[in-house]
Amino acid sequence: MKIPNDLKTAIINMPDKEKDKLLIRLVSKNIMLLNQLHFKLLEESGTTEERREEIENKIIQRAKYYPERYYSPGYLMMEMRDISGLINEHVSITKDKVGEVELQLLMLNELIRRNKDKLAHATSYKRSSLDNYVVLRAKKMVNSIAKFHDDLLINFYDQLQALGKLFQDLNLTNTAEQNGFSINLLLNPDDINP
Repeated sequence: MKIPNDLKTAIINMPDKEKDKLLIRLVSKNIMLLNQLHFKLLEESGTTEERREEIENKIIQRAKYYPERYYSPGYLMMEMRDISGLINEHVSITKDKVGEVELQLLMLNELIRRNKDKLAHATSYKRSSLDNYVVLRAKKMVNSIAKFHDDLLINFYDQLQALGKLFQDLNLTNTAEQNGFSINLLLNPDDINP
């Protein structure tokens, strides 16, 4: 919702004590904003990397745990969506765009690799939603990487190729093409045009 200019001016001209009370009331109602402010104002420098490591550890723990509890491709997709939520929250708080790609790559590689054999035996009908989800995640990551400086591509090279091989193993080429994505961008990351 856009704030009218006259209201902006009135808010700016409010006494500081009233503005402070109003700000605290508003912030307390928005948990994401509260987390952003906590991160920016109270946490020490270097915490973006520490937060990223925490999410990495959670992804790896859940990826190790999930194959024992595998039920179906649909449930695996729900697990991926839940982990994506953790990643999105991290990015919303820290504005860590590089970490977003890094964590999404880790999630896809770990969960697909550890469940690849079970996925290979699932019917295409049961896998179709998961396949589309995975392809669209990969497409989004490649588009994000294309916006980064060329030097950052090197950081993702191995993970992109590993994901490309998993796509090949699971025969996701047609699904990728249907979604306007080429797995060759994963297999040959140098083709990603910044």
